[in-house]
Amino acid sequence: MRIRRFIRSSSIFPKLVLTFIAVITPLFTLSLIFNELAKQEVKTQVSEVMKARIHYEMKGLEQEFERMSTTQQQMINDRDLLEISGQTNIMSDYQRTETINRIVEKLKIMKDSSGLIGEVGVYIPAIQRVISTRAVEQDAAAIKEKKEIAEAIYEGGYPLTIWKDRMFITLSFPHTSSFQTSPPLFVHQIEISIAGLSRRLGQISEEGGASLFVGRWKIDTDKDTPLADRIQAAWESPAEAGVASSRTVPIDGVTYMAFYEKSQQLDLALTTYIPENVLLGKFETYRMWFWLLIACSLIVILAFSYGLYLLIQRPLSQLVRQFRSVEDGHFHTTVKRERNDEFGYLFNRFDRTVKRLKQLIDELYVQKIRLQQSELKQLQAQISPHFLYNSFFTLHQLIKSYDNDKAELVARNLGEYFQYITRSGMDEVPLESEVNHVRAYMEIQNLRFSNRIEIQMDPLPDGFKQICVPRLILQPIIENAYHYGVGNAVSDGQLHVRFTSEAERIAIKVEDNGPGMDAASLQNIQTRLAGHGEGEYTGMLNVHRRLQLKFGPSAGIELFPTAPHGLTVVIHIPHRKEQDHA
Repeated sequence: MRIRRFIRSSSIFPKLVLTFIAVITPLFTLSLIFNELAKQEVKTQVSEVMKARIHYEMKGLEQEFERMSTTQQQMINDRDLLEISGQTNIMSDYQRTETINRIVEKLKIMKDSSGLIGEVGVYIPAIQRVISTRAVEQDAAAIKEKKEIAEAIYEGGYPLTIWKDRMFITLSFPHTSSFQTSPPLFVHQIEISIAGLSRRLGQISEEGGASLFVGRWKIDTDKDTPLADRIQAAWESPAEAGVASSRTVPIDGVTYMAFYEKSQQLDLALTTYIPENVLLGKFETYRMWFWLLIACSLIVILAFSYGLYLLIQRPLSQLVRQFRSVEDGHFHTTVKRERNDEFGYLFNRFDRTVKRLKQLIDELYVQKIRLQQSELKQLQAQISPHFLYNSFFTLHQLIKSYDNDKAELVARNLGEYFQYITRSGMDEVPLESEVNHVRAYMEIQNLRFSNRIEIQMDPLPDGFKQICVPRLILQPIIENAYHYGVGNAVSDGQLHVRFTSEAERIAIKVEDNGPGMDAASLQNIQTRLAGHGEGEYTGMLNVHRRLQLKFGPSAGIELFPTAPHGLTVVIHIPHRKEQDHA
């Protein structure tokens, strides 16, 4: 509702600007939506690719560890390993040395078979030696290390063993739970290369990081280890083994796309994460260009709006101000524009129209003033003979009856009366003078009808006394009340004059209890007062017309029946002259 009122009350310029914005906004909104849809589609495609990749890497690791475990199990049947671990007592030194050398060669071949193998070794309790791809060791520290690694298999589970941040695939033959009670013939250990695993993890995501979790132990390509832990914590609920999943993880104001898969065969979990702004950097650039486009568009709109303001709004506003000035009655201020466009034509025609209008108003005003003076003189001519006869007849009767006091009162009021109506040089008088004139008239009439008519006239309020009104607007109404109302009353006639204030108007009410008017006559005179009837402008109609010439359409006369019988005539006079009156 408020928007509708604003649109109706605002000028053309803001409407044009709002129209431009309303047209452009859907286009920008669609562009932004398309950009977001494309971004989501790219995220979906990248997510599917990364899930397929992490699944592929997990399968590769499973196969690699399975191949290592299979190769390790094949060593159980190795002849050299069985001989040196079970028949070392009957072997000569030369045979023992040759056998160890052949075992070393086999271990080196096993190491070279995979980039994930860091070291391969065999601990043989019978000879208290550790044979590895590096050397043949016999010191107690190496032997103790191999025992601890072998015993750690029961804590981490087969085939992967974690020992002091190192990863091993360990096989004891025969399988034993304690070195103290039943030591095995040999313990075969493959140490997984942490560097090799890190390189392989680094190939999964060059833009982000990757982590391999074995229980609580992990290998991370990113130096920010807490970041990997927080990414891993996003999968606190158990994930389905063998199925890659993805999530968006916000950390410290950065959003990461994280991917996770848990091995079905091993106690392994593979996680990789990439900053979203790295994957969608192009779209962020597009978004920046989009907002830059919006800013440029707003600048263009402002520039275009300013051009519209200079070309249309400013001259149009000036033309509107001139119209309002003319509405306020100022016909002398016109602005000439040296323009050759449509506004130049409007300004020139407006100036000519205002000048012509001023000329017509001047002519009409002079004609109305002359008409008003003519009507006043006609009214004076009507009043003087009619009232003069009655007044002198009354004066004659008073002198004849030797009532000198009343005769003196009539003579004085009669002199004041005719002195007032014959002032041809004054067309407007204070309302106080008009009321005093009517009071003199009513005092003269009161002597004629003293035994038949009761007259009441309220005092004029002080605030109304100096209001200028046309002369002889009240006396014709009082005269009509005597002539057509209470003049023929045999007794109990009443005539009352009241003064009241109504908003910005004064109401002078003349009430009588005479016979009043029939409905047809009342309707006829009301129609003529409204300006729709025809006839001569005399008496009451004359007063009504002169009031409207002076004060405008809010002034004039209204008629109402008086209960139970009689007539009320109300004269409305505005406090101030209306501005749109000529």
